[in-house]
Amino acid sequence: MIKRRVLKNIFIVYVLILVYGMVIYHRNLDFSWVVTGGFVKLNALMADTTNLIPFATINRYLAILDRPSGLGLFLYNVIGNMIILIPFGYFFPIVSRRAKKWWFFAFVALLFILSIEAAQYLSMSGTLDVDDVLLNFIGAMIGYFLCPLKGKQNLK
Repeated sequence: MIKRRVLKNIFIVYVLILVYGMVIYHRNLDFSWVVTGGFVKLNALMADTTNLIPFATINRYLAILDRPSGLGLFLYNVIGNMIILIPFGYFFPIVSRRAKKWWFFAFVALLFILSIEAAQYLSMSGTLDVDDVLLNFIGAMIGYFLCPLKGKQNLK
């Protein structure tokens, strides 16, 4: 049986790789807005990459499914946003006794996802998209409900 400490270390490495991949890897971090105009400048620079309308991005990918690259874009952006958080939902209840309660898990998962979105926005390294939050959260909840150990307390 794998000890809880080993699983915690694996989970921490997964979270670090996830944050690195979603915020830093192959991205140009840009904090110039801090000294060139503050949040007004940031909002102006990020206006084209911000979506606060639920399902707008998802509908955009659904609309292009009939195009040659449409299925690939849909799988990468919609399904991929769910799949990437399934391990979070699966392992977090195992490594944290408090996360066995669905409401605590949901709160922490949402806080984690919003933190990643905020980091992408503030570093201008990605998009701020409410659909990403929704899809990531669905993925985390899928992982949570797939976790067979969330109700058991016998992991050492």
